[in-house]
Amino acid sequence: MSDVLWFNGRFTTTGERVIGVEDRGFQFADAVYEIFKFIGKRPVFLLDHFRRMERGLRAIEIPLPWTEESFEATMRELLARTAFGDGIVYIQVTRGEAQRAHFWPEGIAPTALAYSRVFRFPGAAKKERGIAVITTPDLRWQRCEIKSSNLLANALAKKQAQRAAADETILLAGGFVREGASSSFFAVRDGRIITHPLDEHILPGVVRDRAIELALAAKIRVDERPLREPELFDLEEAFITSTTQGVMPVTTIDGRAIANSRRGEITTTLQQQFDALERA
Repeated sequence: MSDVLWFNGRFTTTGERVIGVEDRGFQFADAVYEIFKFIGKRPVFLLDHFRRMERGLRAIEIPLPWTEESFEATMRELLARTAFGDGIVYIQVTRGEAQRAHFWPEGIAPTALAYSRVFRFPGAAKKERGIAVITTPDLRWQRCEIKSSNLLANALAKKQAQRAAADETILLAGGFVREGASSSFFAVRDGRIITHPLDEHILPGVVRDRAIELALAAKIRVDERPLREPELFDLEEAFITSTTQGVMPVTTIDGRAIANSRRGEITTTLQQQFDALERA
C-alpha cells in the first residue's frame, strides 16, 4: 500500500517515483533526515525534531525549506491525509539535484520530502522483557551530532546485531562507549545514570533529552560522561532511548546478563514516566 508523501511543496503518494538520479542525497548522502512518531494522528515532540533538523542543515550549509510554522502546518496536513492513526513520519532534506561533482553549485534548490509509514511500536511485554545488544567498533564519520543520511556504518552494525540475535549494537571507540547504532545509551551504576555527553561523537536524541529531564525531576543523579568500556559489564541497569523504542531496557550485552536479565527499578520508573509523557 502506498503512503502519503509530501514532496517539494505538493502531496502525492510513495507510489510516485520523485527523486532524480543526480540528486545529491542519492549520490553523496548529502542530506539530513528526521523521524517523528505520531499517536492517534497526533505528532509527538514535533518541534524538537524540527529544531534538531534545522541545526543539522545549518551545519552542512543546506537551506531550510520550511519555517517552524510552515513545517508544523505541513506535517499536520500530512497526518490528516494519512489513513492510519499510529506510525512514524520520515523527513529528508537533500542539497538538491545537480550534475554529479564533489563541488556543489551555489544556489542549488534543496529537495525536501516527508512521508507517513505504519510502525509497530514495542508492546508491554517487550518493554518489560527488554532487549539484547552487542558491541562493535564505531566506524562512523566524525560529525555524529548531525543526523546525516549517511548511515552505512550504522546499517552494517545493525545487521551484525541481527545476525547475533540481538536488537541493537552499542558503538565503542577509544576505550569508551558512545551510543547505539540507532539509539542513545544509558548505564546505571551506584544508583546514578551515566550517559555520553553531547558532543560530535553522539546524536542529540530527542527522547534522550526527555529521559534526562525525567530522571532529574525524580531526583536521580545523571552523570553526562563517557562510560569506559570495562564499566559496561559492571552495571546495575542499562537502557536505550529512541523515537521508535521509547525507553527500552537492555538485559544482555554481548551475551552477558545485566541485572539478572531483568528490567531495573530506575529503568522502569523512567519508562513509565516517559510513556505517560508521550500520551499526554
